[in-house]
Order: sequence, then structure tokens, then C-alpha cells
Amino acid sequence: MKRFSVVLLFVWVSGLFVLKAQDTVQVKVLGKKLVTVVDGNSQNTDVTVGNDRVRITGGKEDSIKIRVGSRALIITDGRHGSSIRFERLDDQELSRWTGHKPKFKGHWTGFEMGVNSFANVNYSGYTPNFMDLNHNKSFEVGINFLQYDFGLQRNLTNIGLVTGLGLTLNDYRFSNKNTIENYNGVVRPVDLDPNGLSKSKLSTSFLTVPVMMEFQLPISGHCKPIYVSGGVIGGLKLGSHTKVKYHADKSKSHDDFNINPFRYGTTARIGYRGINLYGTYYFSDFFRSGRGPVMNPFTAGIVLMNW
Repeated sequence: MKRFSVVLLFVWVSGLFVLKAQDTVQVKVLGKKLVTVVDGNSQNTDVTVGNDRVRITGGKEDSIKIRVGSRALIITDGRHGSSIRFERLDDQELSRWTGHKPKFKGHWTGFEMGVNSFANVNYSGYTPNFMDLNHNKSFEVGINFLQYDFGLQRNLTNIGLVTGLGLTLNDYRFSNKNTIENYNGVVRPVDLDPNGLSKSKLSTSFLTVPVMMEFQLPISGHCKPIYVSGGVIGGLKLGSHTKVKYHADKSKSHDDFNINPFRYGTTARIGYRGINLYGTYYFSDFFRSGRGPVMNPFTAGIVLMNW
């Protein structure tokens, strides 16, 4: 009798009670929903603990689906045994699980790799062709680590603005047997001994900021849309250096090499699921005006990973 009285006192103090309406059972503590069980139909039963939901599905194969952030852990008991897999929830399903309205989410963060080149090259007044590149080894690596999204629709989530920050590293591998130097405020080539020369390149690093408008185009029967985005992009130079390698011997030279400290241009990208392509063209000259040949850098590549 004493134990029963203690249980009643606990229930009275905590304010715990169970509500049952049709096929829904709720357990509340101090006026807050603690557990909700919804028997929606003969196929599904949803159990919600706080904002997390476990879905038990019937049918030919019994399964349990547990939400972990924006992904779901699915445990399936089929004819050939049990299996476990993760899948990413699309915006609509995530909204049904959390009760939150879907938001526009663009595509910027990720790991990118592209091929560098120059356009509109003019060597007037300078030694010709010393910036010619070996394109097979002139790569851009981008680590886009910060993203902000701004939806432009009231009730839809497929048009918006995307911005953020990224770190962009560019390697320009020279095809000729030369490197470059800053001599009296002007960039010029330095010829190298070709015997044993295995590498000569110029490397730059930029902090990159885009402002893009993105359109997401739904595909019938698929939860993942095709996306197309484009806009302006700018960069602040963080550093630059040349590197020359003879067999096992390496030498670096750090300098600004009259490279423009700021760059601006346009960028575009298109993607679907794990296939993402991008291109960037800079309107600003690679070198400062009058300090080197005229040329505009551009890159085309692929996004290897989104997060």
C-alpha cells in the first residue's frame, strides 16, 4: 500500500498523464509532450520521443526507421535476414518528421577540384609564353567550409541566394623550363637548367566569397532536384610562392609576384545528387596592371564531396 501511495504521489507531483484520442497516445510531463505514439494505419506506427521519431513499418518487409539528424537509420527484417542502412531524408520527409517548415538549402560547401588555365593572354612588352601551363598538372583545390542560404519564395524552397566562405588553392605548373621572379616591380621569367628538373610551378591561395542565385528543378518521382546556380565570386589573396624541384632537392620562393591581391569574376555550377560540375572565370587580370602580361584565370572542375 505504501509503494502504491508513493507512485500516486509521483504522478501527481510530476503532472504525468496519458492522452488517448483515436489511434494516438501521448505521455506528457509538466505539460510537455514526452512520448507520442501514432498508429496511422495497418502499415505504420510512429513513436516520437521529443523531436526524434521512430517509425515501425509493416507490409512484406518489417522495418524500423530512426531519424538521426537529417538522416535515417533503417533496420529491415526481410526474408533473407536483417539489414541496416543509412539514407538521407529529403526536405519534405524531414519536415514531416520534425514538424518544421522546409527551408531553402543551396550548394556551396564541399570539396572541389578543377583544372586551371588562362584566357585573353597578351605578352606585349614581356618575354613570350613564360606563363604557359602544363594543364595536366595545373589544379585548383577548393575547401568551401561556410555557407549561408536565403530563400526567395514564401511557400516554396527551390529558389534562393547562396553565399559563404572558402579556401581556394591554385597550382600553375609551368610547361617551359622556367620559373618567375619579381624584378624591379615587374614579373619576369628565370630560365632553369633542364637536366634533372622535375617540377616548376607557381602556387596561390585565396579566401573566396561567392554570391549566387540557385534554382532547384524537381524531377518527377525523385526527391533530389537538379540544381543550377550562378553569380559573382571574389577572392582575397592570402599568399603565393614558386617551387622548383630537381630530383629530391626542392626550393621555394615566397613573394607576391605582382599578382593581384583581389580578384573578381563569375561562377556557375550544375549538379544532381553526387554529380556536381562548376566553372569560374575571373574578369580581373592575374597580374597587377603594368607589372606582368595580361591574362585572365579560369577554372573548370567537379565537386567531389558535399556536406
